[in-house]
Amino acid sequence: MGKSTIGNSDFNREMKGLVIPSVLQMLVANSFSLVNMLMVTNLGDGAVAVTAAAGRISFILSMILTAVYGMTSYITQYHGKHQLTLVRATFGFMLLTGIGISLLSFVVVSIWKEPILSLFIKDVELLPLGIQYVSIMVFVFLISAVRDAYAQALGSLGKVKITLYVGLCAMMINIILDYGLIYGRLGLPNLGVVGAAWGTLIATGTSLLFLIVFIYIKSYYLNIRIQELFSLPMILRKQVVKTITPLVFHEGMWSIGNMLYAVAFGSLSIAALTTFQLANTLQGYFMMGIHGFAYAAKVMIGQKLGQDNQEQAMDYARRYTRISVIAGIIVSVVMMMGSPFVAFIFPNLSTEVHASLGNILLLQGMVMTALFLNNVWIVGMFRAGGDNLFTMIMILMTTWGIALPAVFVGTYVFRLPMEWVYALFLCEEMSKAFIGYRRYRSQKWMRNLVGNHSETPTSA
Repeated sequence: MGKSTIGNSDFNREMKGLVIPSVLQMLVANSFSLVNMLMVTNLGDGAVAVTAAAGRISFILSMILTAVYGMTSYITQYHGKHQLTLVRATFGFMLLTGIGISLLSFVVVSIWKEPILSLFIKDVELLPLGIQYVSIMVFVFLISAVRDAYAQALGSLGKVKITLYVGLCAMMINIILDYGLIYGRLGLPNLGVVGAAWGTLIATGTSLLFLIVFIYIKSYYLNIRIQELFSLPMILRKQVVKTITPLVFHEGMWSIGNMLYAVAFGSLSIAALTTFQLANTLQGYFMMGIHGFAYAAKVMIGQKLGQDNQEQAMDYARRYTRISVIAGIIVSVVMMMGSPFVAFIFPNLSTEVHASLGNILLLQGMVMTALFLNNVWIVGMFRAGGDNLFTMIMILMTTWGIALPAVFVGTYVFRLPMEWVYALFLCEEMSKAFIGYRRYRSQKWMRNLVGNHSETPTSA
C-alpha cells in the first residue's frame, strides 16, 4: 500500500475536524426531506407521490448545480497555496454561474411544469396538486442556488460549522411550519401537502438570510464585493469551465437518468413510485457518514495536490478507501437487520408500500459497500484532481449503457415486480465500483489544477 508520510494522529485529527461537522450538516440537510416525507405520509400514498415527483425535478437542478460547484476543486487548491484573492475570484464566478442556471431552471419549470409532472404522475386527480406544489418549489430553486454556493465554497475551505448552525435553525423552522401548515395547527391554515412546500420555501429563505448576514457582518472569507463576481481572469475562467464542463454533463446525464428511473417506477404503480422515493430518502441517511468522509477526502487530498505532494495525496486516498470498506460493511449489516422493521416508521402507508420498502432496503444493504466506495472515489478523490472527463464517461457507461436500459426492459417489456426492477437499478452502482476501482489504482486522477496560476486576478 505504500509507506505513510504523516502520523495517524495528525491525519485523524484533521479528518475528524472535517468529517464530524460535515456529517452533522448532512443530517440537517437530509432532515428537510425526511421531515416533509414523515408528515406528508399521514396524507396517504398520493401525497407522497406528489412530493416524489417534485423531488425528481429538484434533484436534477441540484445535480447540475453540484457540477457547477465542482469549481470548489480550484478553491480548495488555491486555498492550499494561500492564494486567497483567487479563492474569492473563483467563488464569484461560481456564484454568478449558479444563479444563471437556477434562473433558467425557474423559467423552464414554471412554463412546462404540467407536462414535466405528467411524466411521473399518471393519476389525473393528483396532477393539479403536483402543479400547486411545484409552483411554490421553483422559488426554492433560486434561493438554494445562492445559499448552496456559499455553503459549498465554505466547505471547500474546511469551514462548515457556520453552515451547520444555519442549517439547524432552518430545520427547526421547517419542522414547525410543516406541522402548522400541513395539518392546520399553531393557528396556521390547513394547506395539506402544499403546506410542506411553503414550509420549505420559508425555511430555505431564512437560512440564506442568516448565512449572508453572518458572512458580511463578520467579514468571513467569502464576503465578496460585486466587482469580484467578474474578477477571475478570462484565461482562468476558460480553464475552470473546461474542467467542470464534463462534470456538468456527468451530473446532468446522471440526474436525468435518475428522473427516468422514477418514470419507470411510476409506470409500475403509485405505490412503486412512493417506495422508490422513500427508499432514496432513507438511503440518504445511511449515506451521511460516507458523504462526510468524501468531503474530508476532497479537501485534504485537493490541498495536497495543489501543493504538488502526490505521495501524500495517494496515502490519504488509500486511508479513505479502507475507511469506506469498513464503514460500508457495518452499515450494510445495520440496514439488512433493520429492513423488517421499516413499516413502523411510516404506519399510515399502504401494506404494498410497507412490504416493498422492507425488501428494497435489504437490497440496498447488499450493495452499500459499493455505494460508499463510489462516493469516496468519485466525489472525494477524482473531483479533487479535476478528473471529470473520466467520471462523465463512466456515468454514460454505467447509467445509460447498463442500468437504465435494464430497468426499462424489466419494467416495460417483462413487467417485473418492483423488487426485481430495483435490483436492475442497483447494477449501476456495482458496475461503477468496478470501473472506479481501476481508476483509483491507476492514479491518473491525481492532478495539480493550479500549479502555475499567479494571484493577480483582473476583470476580463
